[in-house]
Amino acid sequence: MKLLKTMVVVTLVVGLLLGGVFPVQADTGVTSTQPSLPLKPDWDKGRWAWGKVEVIRGEVKEKGTDWIKVDDATIYVEEGKTKYRVPTLGQPASLADIEVGMNIVALVDKEDDGTLHARHIVVIPGRPQYRHHVGEVIAPYIYDPSTGGSLTIKDKSGETTTFTIIDGDLKILPKGATVEVGAWVTVISHRDPASDQLIATGVVVHPERPVLGNMLRMELRGLEHISGTITVNEATMVITVDSTELKYDSSTIFTLRGVTSVQGQSGTVFYKDELARIVLVGIGPSEIEED
Repeated sequence: MKLLKTMVVVTLVVGLLLGGVFPVQADTGVTSTQPSLPLKPDWDKGRWAWGKVEVIRGEVKEKGTDWIKVDDATIYVEEGKTKYRVPTLGQPASLADIEVGMNIVALVDKEDDGTLHARHIVVIPGRPQYRHHVGEVIAPYIYDPSTGGSLTIKDKSGETTTFTIIDGDLKILPKGATVEVGAWVTVISHRDPASDQLIATGVVVHPERPVLGNMLRMELRGLEHISGTITVNEATMVITVDSTELKYDSSTIFTLRGVTSVQGQSGTVFYKDELARIVLVGIGPSEIEED
């Protein structure tokens, strides 16, 4: 009987030991504090399955056909393997959308020799820098939610600028104003770093410019006109508009707005029989009402 009790005790002890050891061994493989494999198992073979992952953040300094240089680190990319994300694009991105000067975050695999291969490249949007452009609207402003829209203006120097409208929240001031062809506006915009487009976020419509008086409009009927940079030779009584010379006399009307001198200013001269009749400085022909 004593021997039987001893055997039962030994059996229980062995059972407890086995029961205590094996579950611990089984749990160790699951709840271990050791780092698990850093890569997902479906990332193919080689370095994509077993490489060491690092995160690199910085500015793109250079760019090649299959690599980019971020600060001092050269990162290689592989077609079909590297994934890109550019928040400002509404479509899948590619290496072509990564430009020098952009700030990015790259998830890379590092080989034993230190070579870096990108898994993911994400562009960090910078804070937009807003600019103001003043000019005359020369194309109808149209917006369609499905295709977006655009707005084109021409400044005083004759340079045209087209702005992209990407949503229907374009603010137009003052309240109730409309953007019409011929209106002078200030467009508030920022440049999209990915597409290099100017994105319009607001438009301020200027009040209509005053038109010339009825008497002056009557005087302009039947006259030819020429615009350009004006120089006046008082000794010879000659006005030169760019390279065209016209005579003037005491009956010639000079109308200036915003300047105190005609000399060297851009303006328009109305003339007949090579005699300047009316000289407008700071006032364009489009501001003259037609009856």
